[in-house]
Amino acid sequence: MTSRRLAPTIRQWRRWFAIGALAVLCGCASLPEDQPVMEQLDSETGVTITRLGKPIEIFRETFLKQAPGRFGFIAPFETNLMGTRELYLWIAVPVEPAPNAEPTVSIDGNPVSLGKAGRDASFAGLRKSPYRIATPWSEMFYFKIDQAIVEQLGKSSQLLVEIFETTKDGAAKIEFLANPDERLREFARR
Repeated sequence: MTSRRLAPTIRQWRRWFAIGALAVLCGCASLPEDQPVMEQLDSETGVTITRLGKPIEIFRETFLKQAPGRFGFIAPFETNLMGTRELYLWIAVPVEPAPNAEPTVSIDGNPVSLGKAGRDASFAGLRKSPYRIATPWSEMFYFKIDQAIVEQLGKSSQLLVEIFETTKDGAAKIEFLANPDERLREFARR
């Protein structure tokens, strides 16, 4: 009779232990991305990514009433594959770029030479973008950069991103602005 009383108790303890372990694992997997700089592992490629918790919002003054068309994003990130580190600048803009148009970046009024852009995450050796944004239809650009550009970003008081957009009247230059952000300074110091 004693063994019958213990059996349900042991089963209950096992069940509660499994539920508790599952809750702890789920809690670890859903940490918020509100840190200024964070690391994550791209499980599909094995690349460690150092990035901002959230990308920097860039905005344009426009006649558009819909807020999603006003905001783009810019953010640096670093990939590390077995000790080989590469720096990139990621830009997402909610426009239909003119043919062969790529964004240009100016830091404090000085144009930055970025080189040729990649159009998807594979340019940086990744399977998907290191940043999640609320406007997934945005056009994304990936630029390989060096530490000097990261330091300029960290010291910047104004960022300007320009791109030519396709309109019914032809190509039109669109400007996105960003104010200084402490997260860029933190990324430059990492």
